[in-house]
Amino acid sequence: MAPPPTTRFSLRLTPEQKQKIERLAACEGTSAEEAVLRAVDAALAEAPVEPQPGSFLEAVAEVVGTVEGPPDLSTNARYMDGLGQ
Repeated sequence: MAPPPTTRFSLRLTPEQKQKIERLAACEGTSAEEAVLRAVDAALAEAPVEPQPGSFLEAVAEVVGTVEGPPDLSTNARYMDGLGQ
């Protein structure tokens, strides 16, 4: 099984921040990259993201109906031509 695809992410660090990351990595016996990823995972585990109350429709209610167009694109098959292609 192939490993999942990855993407590159870079940060600008002060020398002090870089030293802290290197110290953390040394304490854990891992690379700086692995130490940062573990710290992020630990922080997210402590503070789980809570979903915001309400729906998308409630969030955009003030702009609903402010543009010209058919009320519902799905009512006319012509509007759906080429969708998903």
